[in-house]
Order: sequence, then structure tokens, then C-alpha cells
Amino acid sequence: MKQKTPIEWNGEDDFMRNPPSQLSYREQHPVTCKRLVFVAALLLALSTCHAFAQIARNDFKVVNVADSTQSFGGFSQFPAINNRGAVAFVATRTGLGQGVFKWRQGRITTIAQSGGVLIFFADDVVINAAGVVGYDAALSNGVNNRAIFTSNGIWTRTIVDASQQGFIGRFLGSPSINASGTVSFFAARNNRSQAVFTGNGGALTTVADTTNTMFSGFGNTAINDSGEVTFPGSRTDGSRGVFIATPVEDQADEHDAPPVTPGTISAVGGPNNPVFSDPFVSFGDPVINEAGIVADVAFLSGGNLEIFTGDGSGTTARTDPSSPFFTSSEHPSLNNRGAVAFYANELSGGVGIFVELTGGASPMAVIGAGDALFGSTVTGLDLGRFALNDRDQLAFHYDLQDGRSGVAIVSLHGEKEEERESER
Repeated sequence: MKQKTPIEWNGEDDFMRNPPSQLSYREQHPVTCKRLVFVAALLLALSTCHAFAQIARNDFKVVNVADSTQSFGGFSQFPAINNRGAVAFVATRTGLGQGVFKWRQGRITTIAQSGGVLIFFADDVVINAAGVVGYDAALSNGVNNRAIFTSNGIWTRTIVDASQQGFIGRFLGSPSINASGTVSFFAARNNRSQAVFTGNGGALTTVADTTNTMFSGFGNTAINDSGEVTFPGSRTDGSRGVFIATPVEDQADEHDAPPVTPGTISAVGGPNNPVFSDPFVSFGDPVINEAGIVADVAFLSGGNLEIFTGDGSGTTARTDPSSPFFTSSEHPSLNNRGAVAFYANELSGGVGIFVELTGGASPMAVIGAGDALFGSTVTGLDLGRFALNDRDQLAFHYDLQDGRSGVAIVSLHGEKEEERESER
């Protein structure tokens, strides 16, 4: 399997050679590898911020969302899930073309369908607590034009249309959405400057801008319900980091929701983590939870990588940066309980989806190539940034040895989650 090479941002030259929006499109290659050796059969209970019960792998329960036997194909690599267990994904439906879909308790709703102005949907769908789906689409009304929309299947809202707002369509970043429906993303302007924006269908708010700050480039963003936005950035001095922009609320009429304006920008890091003293480190696409904690992957100059969580006061390694066990990874997912999930390649040649629930650096494998699934054997997997919810359910893409592919949910607490769902 071809390993993913991290994309770096270092001013206009790197930007034009390696457009950051390519982070959303990893080449698919068939995978044939040995069954994963599981890192641990049980996890220790987390004693600080949240109390996880011990989990054994045989507690996991997998539910199929949709697959290629159901008139679907071309599934997106990065399905997203919300706390109610609703899943958003992109797929091609026989006779209808590509679309954006939402699954909830066995029912599939079409959110958007290709045809007319919409000609192609990217992998990077998102879904908020209310079931509103955000998606990125290529448009027919302009050369390389793209736009970001939000929709619940009944109404649709345009967040940004690249050609109408002076952006380069093929360099429009992936969306993130919060509970209020506000979307964050980065974009490149026609003059090659870049900025991080938020919007909800009206005027865009600029969060960070290369024209008047220390930054020379950005990567994909994430936003939480408080309006905090995290993003990777390159500084004008050539260094790289992960940052959090905290908004400032303006005074407003008491009957109106207070608008937010750009506030302070702080760097994620800490003196006790060698990642942030590595002059050649590069970062993936971060995520942020409601406590303002960020999760990301750092690619170290020595060849190893580290999945970490943290904020401006310090960070915690969620994988061992001194170990070569993981050779490549993608953006992690993070929930409000502090659990982290991620896709990774192993030194042995295996690939799998892992979760770290202890608050430390003890990830365990959830599912990997070579495992049995739905009466066949897993040959390929993938996991997006917004694939883990607060109930420790993960939405993932899979390929099977018998030719089937699809999207599924794995619940780490098994039957307990079904009981909770039936009570909702």
C-alpha cells in the first residue's frame, strides 16, 4: 500500500506544488496484509477527566450502514458521525450518480445529488448534532469552481462559492461544522494569499490571514460549538505549528445571537513534548472538542510520528513518538470525553483503525486488514476526522476480500449502546 506523504505549507511555492486541499483525497490501493497484532486486549480505566469502563475487543459491535450490494458504490473514505449515531457519507448510487447521504437507524436520506450545477462531491463530509450535513462540491458554473454547502435534506445553504468570493476553487479547504451550523474552512484567494474563515450562509468572518499576520499558509480547519477554530499553519520564518483561534463576542441586542469576531490566536504545544522543538516537523489536519482540546498527528523529522492532544498549556502523546510501530497515519478523531481514534499503517505492513481511551499513549486496535467482517475478510479501511462520537462509536469505510465495500459503525461498548439508543 502506498503510504501517505504529509503535505507541508511553507509559503507560495509549496502552496502551488502541494495544494493543501489534497489532504482530503488519499489514493486507494488494494491491501493484502497479515492480521493485526492487537496492542492490548483491555484498557485501563481513565481516572481523571472521564471514567471509561474496561473494554475488551469482544465487546465491540459492528453495524453495517450501507454497502455495494445495496445499489451503492464509490464510497467516500471519510464518513462522519454525530452523537445520535447518524452517519453522513458520499457514495454513487446506481442509475442516479454520486450523492451525499445520511443514515440514521437504518434509514438513508439523500442530502444532495449530482446533476445540474453539482458535478462531484469530495470525501470530506461533516455532520453536526442536529443532523445538518456539510459537504464540498465541484460546480459546473466555472472552471475548477467549488463550493461548500450545508443541508438537512429539506433546505440547503451555501456557505461559500469560490468563484463568487474571489477564491481559487481547487484550493478550497475541507469543511468543519458546529452545533449552530457555523462552518470553518481555509481558502486561497485569486491573489494567492490564504485565510481561515467561518460562515453560516451570510458574510464570512476572517479568523486568520496571511496578508496581515505571521502566517504564510494554512491547512484544513476544525471548529467547536464555542466557535474556537483550530488549524495547522506555516509561519513566515518557515516554522510550522497547530493553532487555536478563540473568538471574541461583540455586544448585540439581547434578543439576537451575539456575533463573533476574530480574537486571540495561540499555538498548541508544550515544553515537555519534543514534537514542538523539532524544526522539521509537519502536521496533519487537526480537530477540536468542546473543552478546547486539539488532536492532531505530527510527522517527526526522524521518521516517526505522534498522535497528540493538547492546547496552549501543553500536550499529551497518545502514541509513543520514540516507537517506529506506526509508519504513517492520517488525521485523528477526538470526542468530548478525550478519546482519540485514528487510521494507521504499521511497520509490519498491516493497516488498521486504532483508539486511545486511557488518556495516555496506549492505543488499541479496533479493526484491521485481515480481520473477519460481515462474512468476509477486511482488505482496506479508512477513518475520517469526524468519525468518533461521544458514545465511542466510530464510522469507518471498509473494503472486503469478496469485492464488497461500504460504510459501517463500530460501537466500543457493544450492546450497551443499543440499549441507550432504544431509550432515545
